[in-house]
Amino acid sequence: MVDFKALETVVWIARLESFRAAAEKLNTTQPAISVRVAQLEQELGSQLFDRSGRTVSVTPTGRQVLDYADRLLRLRAEMLHTIADRSRMQGTFRLGVAETIVHTWLPAFLERMSSIYPNLALEIEVDISTNLRERLLHQEIDLAFLVGPLSAPSVLQRPLCRFPVRFFTSSALKSDATEISLEEISRWPILTFARNTQPYVQVVELFSDPRLPSPRIYASSSLATLVRMALDSIGVAVIPTAIVTAEVAAGRLVELNTPASLPDLQFVAAWLGTPDRHTLEDIVTLASEIASPTDQMAG
Repeated sequence: MVDFKALETVVWIARLESFRAAAEKLNTTQPAISVRVAQLEQELGSQLFDRSGRTVSVTPTGRQVLDYADRLLRLRAEMLHTIADRSRMQGTFRLGVAETIVHTWLPAFLERMSSIYPNLALEIEVDISTNLRERLLHQEIDLAFLVGPLSAPSVLQRPLCRFPVRFFTSSALKSDATEISLEEISRWPILTFARNTQPYVQVVELFSDPRLPSPRIYASSSLATLVRMALDSIGVAVIPTAIVTAEVAAGRLVELNTPASLPDLQFVAAWLGTPDRHTLEDIVTLASEIASPTDQMAG
């Protein structure tokens, strides 16, 4: 008799085009995955996957099975989502997070998650949004909180919050001028996000005017490092205001008043439309409720 575990296995092999990757996704071994497929093929009397190439491909019969499997798994997930007690939900949930969120509302989110899903194990990866997007598309994480919106058609997404980006420096470097030009700022190293990120590109474009001195940009994937460098008077940090509220309140960092401006960082929750997405959508709703007050800090 065909069981849901076998159907889930077929779906993930087809998505990942690999028995090994499906085994990692389902927290089991590759031999166990092979046994499930072999038993299902024997029961159906037809081969589901072509293993002759470098990657696994789905046979015509396999595509028919995938269509039914997807519908059955979605109905099962909907039933469990509607009826099951969330406090009993078990398993591992893989979350990718941009560092700006780590320094703002992630602790409150994790506290709520622990309360609602006490038996759900969390694996949290902190990385730049470019890498998180790739890890999501390769199904190495289940959900990502990252800079968006994303253009990938297979990704579902929902806006979470936005953060204004401003210029900060230590009080020791603060000029007495009421307004500071980009030319004056460019005399100092510019401390900002890592290369291949949206904020980095925007900073480079801001200082691309040929009339300005060529800026020295110190890029880092660690916002904590950028804040430390600004506190040590190494340069001018171009970072979200939300991560330096304590330093500004204490007078250790000062926001520079400049006519130049950068777009707010827009963050989204992104996930793939898998059959079990109901739980993901609940978690996204929870994140949205916690993150939304952050928008009041923008502008």
